[in-house]
Amino acid sequence: MKPDASDVATRPPNPTELERLRRVWETLGRDDPLWAVLSQADKRGRRWDAREFLATGRPEIEARLAALGASGYPRRRTLALDFGCGAGRLTRSLAAYFERAIGIDVSSSMVDTARRLNADVGNVEFRCNASPCLEGIADASVDLVFSHITLQHIPAALAAGYIDEFYRVLAPGGVAAFQFVAGVDRSWRGKVFEHVPNVGLNLMRRIAWRRSAVFEMHALSEPELARRLLARPHLRLVDASDDAAAGKGWVGRRWVVANDAARGDGSGRAC
Repeated sequence: MKPDASDVATRPPNPTELERLRRVWETLGRDDPLWAVLSQADKRGRRWDAREFLATGRPEIEARLAALGASGYPRRRTLALDFGCGAGRLTRSLAAYFERAIGIDVSSSMVDTARRLNADVGNVEFRCNASPCLEGIADASVDLVFSHITLQHIPAALAAGYIDEFYRVLAPGGVAAFQFVAGVDRSWRGKVFEHVPNVGLNLMRRIAWRRSAVFEMHALSEPELARRLLARPHLRLVDASDDAAAGKGWVGRRWVVANDAARGDGSGRAC
């Protein structure tokens, strides 16, 4: 059986895991970057049309911002950060609503694709960040930290550390909205995912997808995330809801965390 996610998330990030994650996504970003982001069966083999792919980001961001706006966040729209930007479809859409949008990704090949596909957008920037920290992002500087279908592919200790970084960079009045996998469901798929380690699942993925590099799925313990959040009294969990983006067999969750600190209060320390 796989180790408990709460135990894994409390361990220090492993540099070897980060380097392995980087190598996998460098390969995926070179081979078929759009399918690696939105893995629809009929789009495998570079069959995504770039305009169609980018257009999928707009309704998603509009819906998320409408839901956040109903709760009064973010209070400013100066800077948005898209964590795990891939080819930049969500970063592009965020740029339509914020003065600036920054997309960061562990993969330089993904970032190269994002820059090429979004060269027509003047207020967007893409950065490669192969680090356990959000390098170059100042404390309390970001009005919206957004992450979708990214944390689920990152080993738990690294993913938990990135969430801590979301909190560090979150500006007073800002909000972090992020999706993650909390575990498996009770279906037959869920039972397979629970009992077969990623080394075995990766073999099946390589055969099914006909690829040498395949992304993995990793769960985060929601109770452990709640414990870590409690250590930051200036932060508040605004919403926690189910999210089906991870697909069948997984229990997906989405958290919305707001920074209620007064302007100028500290929000953390860089890792």
